[in-house]
Amino acid sequence: MPPGMPFGLPFRLPLGMPQCLRIRRSPLSGSTRTSTNAAGRLYTRFRTPASWPDLSWIDTFWTKAGAHIFCREEDGVLILPPNRVYKVNRSAAALVSFLARGGSIHAVRLPSRDAAEDTARFFGDLAALYRGDQPVNGTVSQEQYSFSFTRLPILGEIALTYRCNNACRFCYAGCGAPHSRASASRQGKAHPESATPELSNTASSHPELDTRAFMRIIDIFADEACIPFFSFTGGEPTLREDLEELISHAHARKLITNLVTNGTLIDVRRATSLKTAGLGSAQVSIEGPDAELHDSLAGRPGAFEETCKGIAALLEAGIPTQTNTTITRANLDSAVRMPEFLASLGIRRFSMNLFIPTIAGPAADELFLPYEEAGPIVEAVTRQAPRLDMTFFWYSPTPFCTFNPIARGYGNKSCAAADGLISVAPDGAVLPCSSWDSPLGNLLTQGFRDIWFSERAQFFKQKQFAPEPCKTCSSFIACQGACPLYWRYTGSLPAHQPRAADFPTARPLTCSARERL
Repeated sequence: MPPGMPFGLPFRLPLGMPQCLRIRRSPLSGSTRTSTNAAGRLYTRFRTPASWPDLSWIDTFWTKAGAHIFCREEDGVLILPPNRVYKVNRSAAALVSFLARGGSIHAVRLPSRDAAEDTARFFGDLAALYRGDQPVNGTVSQEQYSFSFTRLPILGEIALTYRCNNACRFCYAGCGAPHSRASASRQGKAHPESATPELSNTASSHPELDTRAFMRIIDIFADEACIPFFSFTGGEPTLREDLEELISHAHARKLITNLVTNGTLIDVRRATSLKTAGLGSAQVSIEGPDAELHDSLAGRPGAFEETCKGIAALLEAGIPTQTNTTITRANLDSAVRMPEFLASLGIRRFSMNLFIPTIAGPAADELFLPYEEAGPIVEAVTRQAPRLDMTFFWYSPTPFCTFNPIARGYGNKSCAAADGLISVAPDGAVLPCSSWDSPLGNLLTQGFRDIWFSERAQFFKQKQFAPEPCKTCSSFIACQGACPLYWRYTGSLPAHQPRAADFPTARPLTCSARERL
């Protein structure tokens, strides 16, 4: 997934049951009976008073949806992968976590009819959010966002390799190039016992971990970062022969996986293998609606045809697949044609992001597109999508004074570097994001929390990179100054400085709500 994936408005789901949620206790009212399960152990089954709301549907809902709902009690967030994030109070977190551990709603003591009704409303709104509908039961409210909204990441990515069979002109790591930025800046960062010698002598000359070491990274994602979802990226991750083995390991750890790929090496056989291994979804990069444009940006003749075949194979294998297009000066005018072309391939969900150079140079200057020119293109593509029954996602952070994504319904696109996103390089280094070439540490030689809560990581989490005028803007907490790589490349702020009055009308970031526990 590209850095800066869309984070929804900071909702919370309050339950009005302060200190009253108790698990596996006898009820205050209503009759009980004891039964013996298959193991011969006694358990208590509760009969809900007839005047109380029926909660049995909650277990049915959880059986269907529970694998796609993740609650983290440490920082009180509920995540609908990959990146819809909501704050929950302690009662809600405890209840959702109990169901996630295999509990039943019938085993929960609810002290009153009001508490039962509150529980029904909460799960009704949660079910609506899961379906993508608007919650109507009043348990969702907006809350002022802060940089401490989450303590741990929301999603992750592992670049398995910087090798690639394409040579995209805009690649952040210089994949496919003989002398890449990745090679120059990250040499020597690999764990000496885990780098794979036969893979280190590649075009990028960048060391890669072996299968066992990548499994350790996946375990850290599950046990310490406590994320429910991550992507395998690159380079081109399908060049790794152990990709399916790594997907299977993640699946066994109950992590949902996504594959970010150019699709050129995927046929029906490989797609079926990925599906069997447990791959949850795929995102295929495609840069234009025709071979001439795509191949010129991908740096290889024939890439367009291979990518289209790869998309067809993934869809045939039953893998949920969306595409992503990086908007540059070269494909700017063709962006509005992408929805109709993608629909012809069977794609129903697609995304775009803005090319942001990681280093200065002639190629970067040729492709660079300033923030001011991105907005009209995004809105033009947005108008096309509903007509074709498609869903469009815009990924890149933009300063609100130039293009306000919240006001236009795209959600908050603030920078996720070392905040909502944990990004790992092929040598185990933790990067602020995949495009930022200075590591924060290495997961195979340092503890996750030592890296994640380090002073260097806090520089990104607290948005200290933001230009000084941004920090005094009334919308800085929501906007967060957009992308630090953009400012590093341009070395300047927009000519028109941020003022709240410049923004189109947006939903407020705060509203009244019951007090959190």
